[in-house]
Amino acid sequence: MNATPPAKPPAPPSPRAALFWSLAPLLVFYVVEDQWGTTAALVASMLFTIGDLAITWLRQKRLDRVALVTGGLVLGLGGLSLLSDDERFMLYTPVASDALFALFLAGSVWRKRPLMLVLAEQQQPDLAADPLRRAFLSGMTLRLALNLAAHAVVTAWSVTEPRETWLFVSGPLQYIMLGGQFVFEIAWGRHTLPPEPEDPPSSP
Repeated sequence: MNATPPAKPPAPPSPRAALFWSLAPLLVFYVVEDQWGTTAALVASMLFTIGDLAITWLRQKRLDRVALVTGGLVLGLGGLSLLSDDERFMLYTPVASDALFALFLAGSVWRKRPLMLVLAEQQQPDLAADPLRRAFLSGMTLRLALNLAAHAVVTAWSVTEPRETWLFVSGPLQYIMLGGQFVFEIAWGRHTLPPEPEDPPSSP
């Protein structure tokens, strides 16, 4: 009797999907607040977060660190907003999230284990061993940390501005900033890195 092969673990969400779901509770907050007020918006965003974490756990039997951090921030700051009757705590959720991830990335560079380099070593160990590429990936990690830190500062400023400004800064602006860095990294990599070696032709 053939043994049943183990189930393949679900693929982790893409960075784009992870970013969307980290911002989704804030979008729920904005939409509900416009119709039913701040208290209802806080409760709705927190219930959305709890439901998202529960569904993820039931489907994957695990919660990645991004989901735990962003979910914890939404629930923690949302709870503070309800207790203090001040919705600004909730609006600082993307600020805290960006700051934490920026510190994590900067810390990985300081520990000589830049996150981008670690990921590259897992995917293409031969290419990641090249000194030029190692330096490039280390610099990319630090630039991403600075990108997130800059977005945290701008988002903190937008909390005191009209709500539409905060919504644009906390969501679309981050995509724009990350997209701009992505374009820069491609252009800078083409300028500074040697071309990847071609695979040898296969034998007939």
